Amino acid sequence: MKRLVIEEEKIIHNLEVIGEKSGGAPLIAVLKANAYGLGMLPMADLLRRQGVKRFGVTEPEDAVALRDGGFLDEEILMLRSTAVKEDIEKILSSTATAAIGSYDAAVAVNGMAEEAGMVVDVHVEIDTGMGRYGFEPSELERVLSVFRFMGNLHVTGMFTHFPSAFASPKATRAQYDKLVEMAAKVRQAGFDPGMLHAANSAALFRCDLPSLDGVRIGSAIGGRTTAKGDTGLQKTGRLESQVAEVRWLPVGHGVGYGPAFVTKRPTRIAVIPVGYSDGFMVEKGRDAFRFRDSLRYALGDMAKWLRRKKFYVTVGNRRVRVLGHVGLNHTTVDVTDIDCQPGEIALFDVSPMFVPPSILRVYR
Repeated sequence: MKRLVIEEEKIIHNLEVIGEKSGGAPLIAVLKANAYGLGMLPMADLLRRQGVKRFGVTEPEDAVALRDGGFLDEEILMLRSTAVKEDIEKILSSTATAAIGSYDAAVAVNGMAEEAGMVVDVHVEIDTGMGRYGFEPSELERVLSVFRFMGNLHVTGMFTHFPSAFASPKATRAQYDKLVEMAAKVRQAGFDPGMLHAANSAALFRCDLPSLDGVRIGSAIGGRTTAKGDTGLQKTGRLESQVAEVRWLPVGHGVGYGPAFVTKRPTRIAVIPVGYSDGFMVEKGRDAFRFRDSLRYALGDMAKWLRRKKFYVTVGNRRVRVLGHVGLNHTTVDVTDIDCQPGEIALFDVSPMFVPPSILRVYR
């Protein structure tokens, strides 16, 4: 038995915290990556019951899945610009709001909408420093061309995305200002930029920006954000399994691959069929190796060694230490000092994003 358990009361609490922090700004609930691993459709259902009317996704297939799942009246915003025909077909068929981040995307979406006899709601994306999608702030005339010449595009919003909110409130404020300045120029040209939105979870809880027309939040709904300090959020999403085997190991016996742990006393161990293939002890790989990045990695690893950092899971309401390397499908823990039998429930603190979709999501 393996399942990812999501406590609904924690989600509801987090929505209240987000509402207070944003001053009650309309929420665009971001459901990308299977709602950050928490399950897109059940999460959307819970959010709808709490009054959320706007969802953000990054894949056209997700917009289709939401419509097919009964979310017919909610606004679904695509959060990435695309000029790919297959993507645009799904956006049109699901009546999602398209992101327009380039002249090519504008032409492609406008052309296919015209062929279909549709007028498509769109949000114009501005690249204020992320470097992925969006018009550059210097491309005012190209932005204005969407309003002037794309008759099958109905602009209902304008937005940007913050890459450094977790690290630099100053840089994030500069990006915020670029978005606001672009919107002001659009108004000066006689057009309405629509709903302005920018703040991601880290920006909301770290950067103290003036409110816009909406707040775009994803990971914080599940209680997880890169913002430092006490946010008031509550984490949800714990992996449950059962102890499969309990046995004694003699002194000097290795545990797991390596072995990274060797018993120093007779040790009673429990084996749980959960490993890194289930999302336990999985983290994003290191993908930048500037001097400051490498130094930070080295200092962080040294600090963990000095603290003799250990990892724990919960078995029978008791924290027990993980022994040795976590395997692909198994974790071994020390239960010498507790009463533990096969079938005992084991709880793992995991990031839901790394738990595979094959594991059942249970909302309680």
